[in-house]
Amino acid sequence: MAFPAVRLTGCFPEADGFVLLDPVRLDQYLGADSTGRDLLALFTTTDAGDAVVREGIAIPLMGVAAGYYTVLVRHLADHPPWPAAAFSSPGWVLGTETGSLLLCGVGHLTHWTPGHPKHRPVTVPPGWYAIEVRGHDHAEGSDDAGYEFLLTPTPANRR
Repeated sequence: MAFPAVRLTGCFPEADGFVLLDPVRLDQYLGADSTGRDLLALFTTTDAGDAVVREGIAIPLMGVAAGYYTVLVRHLADHPPWPAAAFSSPGWVLGTETGSLLLCGVGHLTHWTPGHPKHRPVTVPPGWYAIEVRGHDHAEGSDDAGYEFLLTPTPANRR
């Protein structure tokens, strides 16, 4: 089922990246409330980072230069708003039981606060998605570039 695209403007990539994640599944995976923990250290010094990606809990977008970006989260069937992408990274998987996701700068993982005012909420229908991440050199509404998370519903987790 298609869903309305979510356009997030003025997104800043804390610590040179973004992450799209399901905060409820993140807490479930960690086995406790993750609030206040340094998840960036956990994810970069243990196998936990690879595990949350493999389990379809989070999708990182790294290597993003400082600047303000427009980030789109949209169904693959929606008309692309920008010209051809400068890069594409297919093969990601994300699952959500609630449909409530967050887009945040990676740096906000150092003292994880799910309700942080700089996190951007994204609502999609609950389910599993195959995701392609695209980057655009010039995107309307952005200082430097724009990024898209293109979601294609899948019947089940395809890890």
